[in-house]
Amino acid sequence: MSTVKLSQWETMLLEAARSHGFVDEEIIHKLRTGDPAPFSDVEGGKYDYTHLFELSKNDPSTLEAAIREGYQIKFTTFNGIKFLLNKRYNIQAERDYQVEETALHHVRLPDDALAWMRRTISPNWRIVELEKLADTKETLVRFELAAS
Repeated sequence: MSTVKLSQWETMLLEAARSHGFVDEEIIHKLRTGDPAPFSDVEGGKYDYTHLFELSKNDPSTLEAAIREGYQIKFTTFNGIKFLLNKRYNIQAERDYQVEETALHHVRLPDDALAWMRRTISPNWRIVELEKLADTKETLVRFELAAS
């Protein structure tokens, strides 16, 4: 089966719900009910989940596969990568890595997080491994825009 492709907005909604504490099956169940109320507490109601409910109604199997098995973002922006690092791994710009004009430098990622980011972000980005940190099973990486 090929990887489901989602928009960056769809993935941001999913990852915000996950970072709020919702597990995958809970997200799927809440979307199936059609009631947006459970999502109103996510980051103080900052996000409108209407789009995910529409996707769930129109193409439930695709969305549920993306939630359970993973997805690739159709087009990832600079801020999209920063958002994923923050929501999924609590890695913050400036605190945990340097932000350059077209790159994120010295991002320290556990090996499983690195594998997930490689599968998830769109091909307009390149992940350059700077240093393997064998003692912690982490890698120091740089996210940079791939030359087009």
